[in-house]
Amino acid sequence: MSDTVQVERRDDIAIVSLHRTEKRNALRMEDWIAVGDTIDALGEDDDLRCIILRGAGDEAFCAGADITNFEAERSDRKKVKAYERATDRAFLGVRNSRHPVIAMIHGFCIGGGFELALAADLRISGESGRFGVPAKNIGLFLGYHLVQYLVDAGGRAVAAEILLEGRAISAEEAVAKNLLTRVVPDAELEEDVMKAARRIADGAPLSHRYHRAALARLADPRPLSRAELEAQFDYADSEDYMAGYNAFKAREKPKFRGR
Repeated sequence: MSDTVQVERRDDIAIVSLHRTEKRNALRMEDWIAVGDTIDALGEDDDLRCIILRGAGDEAFCAGADITNFEAERSDRKKVKAYERATDRAFLGVRNSRHPVIAMIHGFCIGGGFELALAADLRISGESGRFGVPAKNIGLFLGYHLVQYLVDAGGRAVAAEILLEGRAISAEEAVAKNLLTRVVPDAELEEDVMKAARRIADGAPLSHRYHRAALARLADPRPLSRAELEAQFDYADSEDYMAGYNAFKAREKPKFRGR
């Protein structure tokens, strides 16, 4: 595993930290590959219930791509395509993670860092959060699914503003534009995120998977099929449903197994 991407386990919660503080956690191609590898590996862990994605240090969640590596990594079409395969795998890994993902944000959350946060289920920011996509300044195109992340979160008008103006916005403005889940004082950020992760981890994994899948499916305008409408009752055959139901009757805390 890359030294840049580090994992700390707290019971059934994994904290994935980006460690390049000297670069405001800006990532090289090898680091994006490591993010994808890490999320994939965590998806194989049946005992895990929630992932927290954060940046190390005090300055940034992630300042995006390390532009000092552009010559080596993105100076022609072939290199760009290879680089985008690495970043796409990281973004889609977070977006489609088996376990819910919370982005814990402080300081700079720019470019690819912002897109990584947008791929998460929840985005909780400290008041120091700064957000933007300055793609216009170097003439690059984000790609369709990354633009879609912006549209999904804030709507077309907000996505157009972020992409065309390219300015950095505050956490307060970002939450007002529906780009964040909530904003808390920096001093309370870690505690707030850990509480959110614990609430998620205490829930039934299958319930989370069904709801996250439904959120993704309902972004597609096509009508639901009969098979999909019938499948919404599959939870009734699960062990988790019976565990939750029986624990509720007994006034006990349920023990969910994700099946």
